[in-house]
Amino acid sequence: MHTKVPPIVFITGTDGAGKSILSEWLVANFRNQGLQVDLVWSRFNNFFSKPLLGLARLTHHNYYRTIGGVLFGFHNFRHLHGYRHLFALLQAIDVNLAVLRDIRIGKRRFDTLVCERGPWDTLVDVIVDTGIENLADPIPCRLFTMQVLKGSIVIFINRSRDNILKSRPELVHDCSLDRKIELYSVLAKKYGWFIVDNNESLATTKKQIFRIFGIEGNE
Repeated sequence: MHTKVPPIVFITGTDGAGKSILSEWLVANFRNQGLQVDLVWSRFNNFFSKPLLGLARLTHHNYYRTIGGVLFGFHNFRHLHGYRHLFALLQAIDVNLAVLRDIRIGKRRFDTLVCERGPWDTLVDVIVDTGIENLADPIPCRLFTMQVLKGSIVIFINRSRDNILKSRPELVHDCSLDRKIELYSVLAKKYGWFIVDNNESLATTKKQIFRIFGIEGNE
């Protein structure tokens, strides 16, 4: 190990970007280095926001639809003024509770955690669902990430829409896919995330991650 491994590594990006494969591979490499490491998947953390989601289902602003045999969830809160701001606030509370429960407390038993998804993914989803663009600004963004340990890093797995659809063709029905890709890129540049291009071979992508940590490992 050539550099100190951060306490938490957040692997972030759109569905179909390759997060799962790369997260599992990174965990295996850390373990080969003799580290105690665990993989955490963090998504759909609805605690205080759950009643609002239930109410939105009654008004048909929160609904599910099966398209091509795949279940998609749709949140259309953009025109629910007042409601959308309350939903964003409750989602911020919920994601901090999830990070505290699943990540900060769990970290005590490990040298590091690799988290597939995290509070920034929730932030992207909330911006898309509510249309509140200034949530990407530093102060609102901080509301979503208050429980993130100092020294943690974020790795954004960047993949083009065409390549995403090659591996996940059902995502052609995700009408917000383009906006999510754009938002992740904006946040990555704004907050200095590590950006890994996953548009070539998997081996090339892994080499980029090797360089982030200064480690050597089997592909």
